[in-house]
Amino acid sequence: MRRSFVVPLCVAAAVAAASLAPAAAQMMGGPYGGGRAATTVALPGNAAHGRQLATTCAACHGADGNSTDPQYPKLAGQKLGYLYAQLLGFKVKARPSPVMQPMAAMLSDQDIADLARFYSAQPVKPDPVKDAALAETGKRLFINASGRGAPPCAMCHSPAAASSPMMGMMGVNPADVPDLYGQHAAYLVDQMNKYASGARPDGVMNQIAAGVSEADRKALAEYLAGVR
Repeated sequence: MRRSFVVPLCVAAAVAAASLAPAAAQMMGGPYGGGRAATTVALPGNAAHGRQLATTCAACHGADGNSTDPQYPKLAGQKLGYLYAQLLGFKVKARPSPVMQPMAAMLSDQDIADLARFYSAQPVKPDPVKDAALAETGKRLFINASGRGAPPCAMCHSPAAASSPMMGMMGVNPADVPDLYGQHAAYLVDQMNKYASGARPDGVMNQIAAGVSEADRKALAEYLAGVR
């Protein structure tokens, strides 16, 4: 499934974005803002050293960042700033995880930059679509809207999002927003559930995910997992 589509930026999306702006501003306050770490990569990353470090991560995330077990996220092709931010967030305990916090605690800031550089340069390998009808529903939800009063997911998570004025209205840096294409459906559903329950703190996504039904979360995940 290919990712080519036009993102509709309508008045309703603008209103929804404006309603989320206070939460976004609150999220970005402080050094790691409500569970989302700062995304400025202060250190130049060394991909060769990152590849060496990644051998420790390969058991869960795959040698090239394409994990085969859907409970572990694919890191390949993810945004450099986002990877850096999340690893740093685990290290300083801003993002909860009993597994990743002790792993990240052993890394220096330079190690984190090196890993982010390596993984961001690897091509992600999308999963095969298991349910074409469900994926088509997910595509409609992704482009149009997936929750009560929420903007379309594509407004922040599509390739065109970086140049969208809606991002500025919400006070969100595009580098903070992960690329979801090709990610495991099961992992995406799990993260949406955690956002909805508040188990993964985030001033924007907690509000959005809580308004997305369980069925719609599965549809979105099925679509995104197969996008190339």
